[in-house]
Amino acid sequence: MSGQSGDSVTLVLLHGLGANCHVWDGVAELLGAGGTAVLAPDFRGHGAAPWSGHYSFGAMAADVAEVLQRDYGGRPYAVVGHSMGGAVGLALASGWFGPPPTQVATVGVKLRWSDEELSRVDGLAARPPRMFEDRDGAVEWFMKLSGLFGVFAPDDPRLAATIDAGVVADPASGAVGADSPWRTTQDPATVGVGPPDMTGLLPAAKCPLAMALGEFDPLVAPDHHDDLADAATNPHAAGAAAPHVFSGLGHNAMVEDPRAVAAWLATLPAFAETS
Repeated sequence: MSGQSGDSVTLVLLHGLGANCHVWDGVAELLGAGGTAVLAPDFRGHGAAPWSGHYSFGAMAADVAEVLQRDYGGRPYAVVGHSMGGAVGLALASGWFGPPPTQVATVGVKLRWSDEELSRVDGLAARPPRMFEDRDGAVEWFMKLSGLFGVFAPDDPRLAATIDAGVVADPASGAVGADSPWRTTQDPATVGVGPPDMTGLLPAAKCPLAMALGEFDPLVAPDHHDDLADAATNPHAAGAAAPHVFSGLGHNAMVEDPRAVAAWLATLPAFAETS
């Protein structure tokens, strides 16, 4: 979990499924340049965070709320979440886990799930961690799980911290050195969170919401947001049906072009106050 202190408003950056806090490093550097407090946690079952017997959007939202109260004095905060992290941000917007944020922004939240995808969730979540003979195999698998494969080369310096936090020589194997198998730091059971209940989350929002996606995101498209029209009758959620589109970018827009994401956030009232 990374963070820095400073301004009166805390900016909370939430990663997606399979990733870790370091996918936000570029944006965090830009947003925190003026001394603004930035909190970028690893969700349970990801990165440096411990694995758990229970994974849900609510459990992850409760984890974030606990850190905000304990380490940041419960002061005002704004959230931007990527993919799964966006759904966790929407859960925080409900106020069910403590004071809601001043604003929630999301990037690349998957809205449509096929019957085939839904049928596979439980099976994928029940699988044991996949082991690899060397670090390179684990890195490739991590990049696939986090949506970075095919977008960046494994040796791209922008991914160094993300990859270091995303793979590990398996400590449970008992092997040492070159004989130790490698795996990702993500607990496969985290897949069990499944799709977010947007029809429940949007009406419950108690702060303004803004949503965005990359032009070439393979998981979500602008017209998918048409499905949210009924749920977005909540005035706070009105922007959910009209997402911002990052031109030329894909699913991990905040890694591909941190400046574009930071510039969009600066147009939103809660984030503009800190820039």
